[in-house]
Amino acid sequence: MSINALTGLLRQHIGLDPESIGQEAIEQSIKRRMSAAGLDNPDLYFMKVTGDPVELTALVDEITVGETWFFREFRAFSVLQEKALSSRSRLNGLSQFRVASMPCSSGEEAYSIAMALFDIGLQEDQFVVDGYDINTDAMSKARKAEYGRVSFRGTMPDFSKPYFKQHGDGFSLKPMVKQCVSFHQANLLELANNAEPRLYDVIFCRNFLIYLDAPSRRRMAEVLQRSLAEDGILMVGHCEAPSIAQLGFHTLARDKRFAFSKASRDALAVNVMPPLSKSVATPGTKHKPAKLSTQPGKPALRSGVESPKTSAFSSTTNKSSTLAFSRQTDELVRPAVKTATLRDARTAKPSETADSVEDQLDAIEMLADSGKLEKAKDACRQLMRRHPENVEAQFLMGVISEAAGEWASAFQYFRKVLYLHPEHHEALLHGAMVCERQGEMAKAENLRSRLSRLIG
Repeated sequence: MSINALTGLLRQHIGLDPESIGQEAIEQSIKRRMSAAGLDNPDLYFMKVTGDPVELTALVDEITVGETWFFREFRAFSVLQEKALSSRSRLNGLSQFRVASMPCSSGEEAYSIAMALFDIGLQEDQFVVDGYDINTDAMSKARKAEYGRVSFRGTMPDFSKPYFKQHGDGFSLKPMVKQCVSFHQANLLELANNAEPRLYDVIFCRNFLIYLDAPSRRRMAEVLQRSLAEDGILMVGHCEAPSIAQLGFHTLARDKRFAFSKASRDALAVNVMPPLSKSVATPGTKHKPAKLSTQPGKPALRSGVESPKTSAFSSTTNKSSTLAFSRQTDELVRPAVKTATLRDARTAKPSETADSVEDQLDAIEMLADSGKLEKAKDACRQLMRRHPENVEAQFLMGVISEAAGEWASAFQYFRKVLYLHPEHHEALLHGAMVCERQGEMAKAENLRSRLSRLIG
């Protein structure tokens, strides 16, 4: 018996693909639990784990350390608001707008969902939010609803401010939001066995599938199919789009490639309305939140996080609903399982239409998402030779370079994007991150200040 047997046990129990976080990281987590259990023999520890459900839970907790923050990638919350507004006419005490966060980790996403729904005027009896996670520590933190500054790495919209109370170096959510969300400890893959699944109008399942092996991805797709309402919307991570598209879901729209339906593309009609510009009620206003449920946690590599360089509450208004937050570099290079044939961008004709250029950008992004960074760079260079002023091609090349750790090159591409389009939000954000990686803090602060002024 060896650590490989313990890795196999984790694959069987939670569907973990060892390559998604690296065998070394798994071994380190196992060794930490062995030390905590007072054992130094992997064979004896395997026997303990298989015979002690408490220790198995502790090992899973050690592996599944969630990585999240409030309003991560705000565009998803904008789509959530659009969907809720289009459903508003049917909402009452008997018919509620239902949203799930799968997995919910330490609760930031689930609470962000509740705040976003309050922002468009929904009352507590009009919506339900459920959060699911397998990690016991994450569930405890989510229910406590007290967060340090690391949970505020993204830009916080103004409408969220009334819902937090500062205490010392941290913040706690006020009861009106805290009471709206219900958290459930569960293994997401086992929800496929539920005889009567709960149906949701929107499911957030972001950056979870990338940690699963192929059979477990199919099981999770079954869970999502059974849990999503017929006209519902599934939100996934950007790099998961290629694989989820092959598991029975359809892209909602070209500019919402992270949002999917299980109906045909034409069957799903989402009323695209801008979020209301009104502010949420102040804490003193009678404004009861709805009960929400929780989601199971996602396996994530345990790692340190950088302290935010700005205040937890950067000044933004509802205008930030249009801000597309960047994906993390490690997400870009996660291998997305797919078998779809990619059209080589180099075969494009000189008389390319806007649609064909967009298709090529999609194909290049899929190459990058599947870890084929060199092929993605080659294809992107070919496209840029034919369209040197194409902003999105320049930006995509910057993101690919960033994923490859080529910081100086990435910054040059982001700088070119900002020359062509000075108000490109994502280029400002990525540029700032690259500058920080290089230790150029003054440049990073300048870019972040420009972004703050644009969305403020």
